[in-house]
Amino acid sequence: MSVSKHAPKNSGLGVAIDLGTSTIEAALVNPAMDGGERILARLKCPNPQARWGGDVVSRINEIRKNPEMLTLLQQEAVNACNGLIKGFMDKGRLNDFNGIAELAIAGNTAMEHMLLGVNPVCLSSPPYRPAFLKARRVPARRLGLLSGPDAMLYAFPLIGGFVGGDTVAVSLLLGLRKEKSTVLAIDIGTNSEIVLRANNALFAASAAAGPAFEAGNISSGMLGQNGAIEGSEVVRGELRLKVIGDVLPKGVCGSGLVDIAASLLRLGAIDSTGRIKNKDEIATNIADRIMEDPAGNSIVLYKGAGARITLTQNDLRMLQNAKAAIRAGINLLMKKAGVKENDIEKVYIAGAFGGRLNPEALSAIGLISREWTGRVEFKADAALLGATIALGSENAKNEAERIAESTKYVSLSGSMHFEKEFIKNMNLPAFS
Repeated sequence: MSVSKHAPKNSGLGVAIDLGTSTIEAALVNPAMDGGERILARLKCPNPQARWGGDVVSRINEIRKNPEMLTLLQQEAVNACNGLIKGFMDKGRLNDFNGIAELAIAGNTAMEHMLLGVNPVCLSSPPYRPAFLKARRVPARRLGLLSGPDAMLYAFPLIGGFVGGDTVAVSLLLGLRKEKSTVLAIDIGTNSEIVLRANNALFAASAAAGPAFEAGNISSGMLGQNGAIEGSEVVRGELRLKVIGDVLPKGVCGSGLVDIAASLLRLGAIDSTGRIKNKDEIATNIADRIMEDPAGNSIVLYKGAGARITLTQNDLRMLQNAKAAIRAGINLLMKKAGVKENDIEKVYIAGAFGGRLNPEALSAIGLISREWTGRVEFKADAALLGATIALGSENAKNEAERIAESTKYVSLSGSMHFEKEFIKNMNLPAFS
């Protein structure tokens, strides 16, 4: 958690929430303050809805089978948000729930539907049209959110079936609607949204990447906390791990997964198809870490007292699927906008990675082009920060709504062009 040096007031505070598929993050905000001083505290937690599926499609299918599941999934989301709000009080940053005057929530289209109790089954089949697109303003207490008696919840407007309020919040933070240059923004997550600003227009798409970039469904996966392997480097032919907090490793977070894959390519431990090689195929010392299995080899990243952290063949396949989906989405947006790789002047990477992920690793696995590495700027938690801007500002809310209305939504679901691009981008670039 990060805090400002100022103690919160007893009233007039706001709560911004990034309602992610895998992770929910909240910020306690004093709208009367300026700049970074506005954010008094931040907390996050896993999305408890994940027990019904790691992706929104699985959760929507649960609702399709049993409509009563909508109420349960809504309550799970509300309870998680309330848990974070209670956390602000436990940390001494909030004196009284009645001091919360406003909430702003940004999530993907399905997550916002579920939070508001709106049936999202319309998103599970063509034409994948949301039940609503406009921003919603509802009394927070009506949903059961901890807040003052008159507090309103502002739910960000949506762009399309799989591009929601979180993408609008990212675009608001980055000022994309008014951007003059050609800019690509990628919000990496379970549902990875891609926005391209080109030729004075905004284009957006969503690629169902799955939770690999957030270390979900990874054998030794964990959130980016103390003990998480966040990166790696190759030193004199050896794999060196970077661990958050400089403590013994406990698992691998998303940035570590990408960085390790890039290092293993460099060491020759995996080939361009993503296959982990057998020991006798590897000339470097990394061969000593290989555990061979007919069902797929694995690599020991760390072995200590009572703990062994491995990267399995399935882990790499999950990463390949995720990066292929995102890269396919990028390529199709560029084609739609009529721009080429060398036209992209800046690339924003949003999501929970922050500055932990290096552009060279993203290039090494083929998620971005090599020529973009020097144009990458990381915007950690951009959706959350975009949501904080809306608190206490009608101008910001109006701009969010203009962004949603003007963005051209490109649907990738069921697209043969997307399938072709996805298959074409499954392999990893050959190391050179």
